[in-house]
Amino acid sequence: MFNFSTAQIPLLKRKKAVPDTDGVDTKATALAMDGTLKLPWYRRLSKLQIGLLAGVIILLTALITIGIFTYVIAKNLSVQAREAEFTAMEAYDAFKGQNLPLTEEKLLVLDAQLQDFTTTYKQLSFYKFVPFAKTYYLDGEHGLKAAAAGMSAGEKAIAAITPYADVLGFTGEDSFEGGTTEDRIKVILDTIDLVMPVFNDMTADLQIMEQELLEIDPNDYPESLAGKPVRQYVEQVHELASGAVTAVTEYRPVIEQIPYVAGANGETRKYLILFQNDNELRPTGGFLTAYAIINVTDGKVEAQKSDDIYELDQKFRANLPIPEKLGRYLTSERYWNLRDMNVSPDFKSSMDTFFENYQNVPGEPSDEIDGIIAVDTHFLTNLLTVLGPVAVPGYGTFSSEIDPRCDCPQIIYVLSEIITRPTPYMREDRKGILGPLMSAILSKAYGAPKQQWPDLFATGFASVQNKHAQFYFLNDDIQKAAETVEVAGRMLPVENSDFLAIINSNLAGAKSNLFINYDVKQTVAEPESGYITKTVEITYRNTRRADNCNLEAGLLCLNATLRDWTRIYVPAGSELIQAQGFSEEPETYEESGFTVFDGFFTLEPLAQAKLVLTYKVPYLDTQNYRLQIWKQGGIESYKSLLDVTGGQEEVWVEKDTTYQVVF
Repeated sequence: MFNFSTAQIPLLKRKKAVPDTDGVDTKATALAMDGTLKLPWYRRLSKLQIGLLAGVIILLTALITIGIFTYVIAKNLSVQAREAEFTAMEAYDAFKGQNLPLTEEKLLVLDAQLQDFTTTYKQLSFYKFVPFAKTYYLDGEHGLKAAAAGMSAGEKAIAAITPYADVLGFTGEDSFEGGTTEDRIKVILDTIDLVMPVFNDMTADLQIMEQELLEIDPNDYPESLAGKPVRQYVEQVHELASGAVTAVTEYRPVIEQIPYVAGANGETRKYLILFQNDNELRPTGGFLTAYAIINVTDGKVEAQKSDDIYELDQKFRANLPIPEKLGRYLTSERYWNLRDMNVSPDFKSSMDTFFENYQNVPGEPSDEIDGIIAVDTHFLTNLLTVLGPVAVPGYGTFSSEIDPRCDCPQIIYVLSEIITRPTPYMREDRKGILGPLMSAILSKAYGAPKQQWPDLFATGFASVQNKHAQFYFLNDDIQKAAETVEVAGRMLPVENSDFLAIINSNLAGAKSNLFINYDVKQTVAEPESGYITKTVEITYRNTRRADNCNLEAGLLCLNATLRDWTRIYVPAGSELIQAQGFSEEPETYEESGFTVFDGFFTLEPLAQAKLVLTYKVPYLDTQNYRLQIWKQGGIESYKSLLDVTGGQEEVWVEKDTTYQVVF
């Protein structure tokens, strides 16, 4: 059908020809458009090019192989990490559940898992020789070494706790078979020195952990990855490690002092207990309403005496003039009484003054006193919440249940009835109840089943953190230890940080602080010329109607018009720009390394009052805002809304609180 001549297809015939005179294999040639022969691309390469091509192929093959190997190892590491994380949570839950044997068991499993993870990770050790990956592989090694050191510290801590498992309320073998709680406390005091070497070993482990983690540079990591913060996480791990080392290092001398404080080896310690009525708020936490002398021997507390603070003032005849700042608002007093000497919010400063004058009271055992402990009504109420109702012979039963007569704990209402309600006759020893009440609470605590001890310890610890109990010691080493663990109520300036302490004093207003709460808003502008401009708004509310406080009515007077002496402590060098809500323009002065804005306002029952202060604070850091909020003793938690250059965050202040954010 088609007629092709040989002249028309010479090239087709040539493809089938035998090799030409040049010896070129026609089967390995390509035909160019002009009919000439063309070699395939790989036949046209030079030897150098062929060598480079082979190298690239080998490299790609190696990279693919390494990638597949790394992927497999990474998958294994991911599985092992999830298993270890699950075991760690089980160990933590077991510890929270007071189950020491299970905690120890899970830690052993976690230790084995950590070793397996390390073995798997070492299969990637060739990355140490890869320039880009070397840093990250070595960081992984540092992290694993840190984890191993942390595990070692944890295991040693569990081993140290185990002998005291029973008395601390943990599940485990009873180390204190038979005997009373007092016997158990004595054993702890007698053997606490045996635990101290463990702290040395734990410190060494934690220091290794800290050093290994510090080898990991946060700047080698991106700010975030897949929407999750990375660099910040590394920085937080650094802070936690340093904090752990600091905590163990600082707590060691504190624990060493416990036997001395608790009167170990039969050496009795004598303490002056001050009862602060926080419903009549004063700078350190409450009006000094009563006092007691207690003796502590081998951890056992026995009350020696208790009395009304007014009885103590009756014997105090120094006739000291009242300080000008206090006398400006406490107009009912001409002289400075012991009951009003907690003028400074810094507990040590107030107790230095109080104890110096207490030593001049005839008949008081001032030379024998080892320290002062102040407790408020929250402390007593919190203990009763754990222990349940306590019966005091001759006075009745006290509990933490809410009493509808005041919408407050029953113990508060009944104590107010006993102590403050007017009567048509003279009552002697009105506050004599406090000593027997304290003894009854202690007796119930000593007799508490071991299951309650963890809650008692937690309640006591929280009460101290919240300044519902504060300590002052005459021994300098013990005082230093108390300040180290922040149980001494100190208020000290903080470097390179903003600071705020709101100090309220009820100088006439019955027990109205029982019904008063407040919240705070802090608005902070960006730094400018070495200062930040700040506005603080404090809104006070009295939530209850007024009581009939007419003495002739003979009724319980709890709520009345509050006359509040207010001091705002801020960093030294701050400048007040404007203040609103005070009865008159507040005064500004320097005190103990702070600038103080000092004023006065009143608050009626079922009413609200607001103070607004705008001021400048010396501040040099233009990147980060840091704030230390110092919580006054005797008050409950309060809400503080922080607005820093437009970004808002709510913080609940339950104790001294540190806040930090980027401007």
